[in-house]
Amino acid sequence: GRSSFLSWWGRRRRNRRFGRKHVLDVKLRSSQRRQNRIRGISLTVLVVGSIFFGLVVVWRGGEEMLRRFVYENPAFAIHHLDVQTDGVIAVDQLRRWAGAKLDQNLFAIDLGRIKRDLEMVPAIESVSVERILPHTLRIFVTEREPVAQVVMPAQSNSGRTALTYQIDAKGFVICPLEGFQLSIPALTNNPLPNLAGVPPGELRFEMDRTRA
Repeated sequence: GRSSFLSWWGRRRRNRRFGRKHVLDVKLRSSQRRQNRIRGISLTVLVVGSIFFGLVVVWRGGEEMLRRFVYENPAFAIHHLDVQTDGVIAVDQLRRWAGAKLDQNLFAIDLGRIKRDLEMVPAIESVSVERILPHTLRIFVTEREPVAQVVMPAQSNSGRTALTYQIDAKGFVICPLEGFQLSIPALTNNPLPNLAGVPPGELRFEMDRTRA
């Protein structure tokens, strides 16, 4: 009877209290896990951001040091332009085509650009450019060696005329240079064999910088 009812009622109240406590414990653990996860993500973002900021500072600082102590340092200014060639092009003309000047910084100058500009000249086969610390820029030019020539008709203001082009062993067409661009006078009795019957459209020219 009554004692059984009271016992059942007490167990039910204890079960309810236990259930509410269990629910509260689950909610508390879930909230703690969420807070821990947010704290961990925030810490990770802070660490990554700090590392990125530090790398940016080091990178910009390194750039500034390179600019000040290397690229703008007068201790590396060019005092001597050592230009050599195995052919007949005048050294002063090679210097003009190279575009390198005294007092430029050895490290600021673009060696690849100098090499490309010189090798655009049809009469030049290859170029090597190197820095020799502390004050020398060395340029060595290998010129194309003609093995034949071809005479092509041309039109000028005074009427029809002819231009003589030279051809090397690889088939490259060498445009004629002006007398002031040569270290020795051009030969008038050129011993090169003539190629006859070559159509004008068959001649393929490299980009011509000989007028520069």
